[in-house]
Amino acid sequence: MRFLMLASALFCFCFGDALDSKLKNLIGERNYKINANFINKIFQDRNLFYTDGKLSMPQIFQTLKNNGLLNLRFQNPQEVSLIFSARTSPILLNRTINDILSSMGYSYFNVQKADYNDGISSIDFHFVTEHAPDPWVILSELEKRGLLSIDVTRHSLQKWEYLLELSSLQIPNSRTISLNEALSLRDISGQYWLNLQEQGKLKISNTQKWYPRVVFFDRNLAIVNSFLSKDSKTSITLKIPQGVSFIMITDFNNTANLKNGISIEFD
Repeated sequence: MRFLMLASALFCFCFGDALDSKLKNLIGERNYKINANFINKIFQDRNLFYTDGKLSMPQIFQTLKNNGLLNLRFQNPQEVSLIFSARTSPILLNRTINDILSSMGYSYFNVQKADYNDGISSIDFHFVTEHAPDPWVILSELEKRGLLSIDVTRHSLQKWEYLLELSSLQIPNSRTISLNEALSLRDISGQYWLNLQEQGKLKISNTQKWYPRVVFFDRNLAIVNSFLSKDSKTSITLKIPQGVSFIMITDFNNTANLKNGISIEFD
């Protein structure tokens, strides 16, 4: 009995130590000390902030944000660095983060540095803003796209690093299609994404002539094959190559040619 009590106390101490260290990093030592009593109260149930023995970064950020402890605003516009790393292709990571930052209203950003070593991609995004991007929103958007957070480190208020893990890639606004299924799609962007898990033939039709550009990707968004026609057509039929998980369909010449919709048949 005494051993169990000791083991339980040690377990709670280790959990508490890891959580406290992370909180100090995320909000700063000074802010942590000033609000120590309040922090101890709202983080009293330590188990809520762990998943499978690891810190749950979304839960931590949500609690900090909901309780006014996540101050992200600058006194004047600053250049921000957001570093994202994951065991996946640089194409997938870059496209995902671009999409997230754009959806958060950040229109002007650039890649300061990009590395790909031993299957791990790392990309450093820089842009000027009046406040650091909300980490909880970023993690929520990442999760929607199949990327889960392992850790988040604040190097400074202007520099944040996200370590991610790919679970199951999801592309926003993509449509799943199965064999012997037909779809009618409409997107004002004139660009369409499909996800599929089977091979077959894909027929793509439009009511008016267009210049087909179709790109086939694997599960990591690495290009498997592509088709491009400089001759206008009303429909095309393509065989799906092996290993394809995603397909992007657009018009090579002018995406507006497809903004009114396309028809898909998968056999």
